[in-house]
Amino acid sequence: MKDLEALVGGRVEDTSCDDRVRLRLGAVSGGEGSGVVAELVLETEFRLRDVDGEYHEMCPGTGSALAPVLDLFGQSVTRVDMGADGSFIVDFDAGSLLWVGADAEFGVHHAPSA
Repeated sequence: MKDLEALVGGRVEDTSCDDRVRLRLGAVSGGEGSGVVAELVLETEFRLRDVDGEYHEMCPGTGSALAPVLDLFGQSVTRVDMGADGSFIVDFDAGSLLWVGADAEFGVHHAPSA
């Protein structure tokens, strides 16, 4: 999906965890790119692979159980993809991966236009 490709190169500049998990992405200064600033808002369960390759089942609203999300701070997006089944996948440069399964009630909204 071309619109999602605009997120590639975005760096996680801020994280927020409450009843939603938010990742604020900013463009790396000095480099080429779209200058995109985006916010990923996760309102449903998701899976996170950390830099050590360990998978964590994450659920917004679970407090300190969301601590692995904090390790995304400073990482840059290397790939964004929508699976054929509607899943949403984000790869990061340090080896982390975010995977959100398809859900009829939730989806990708407000993707930036190229």
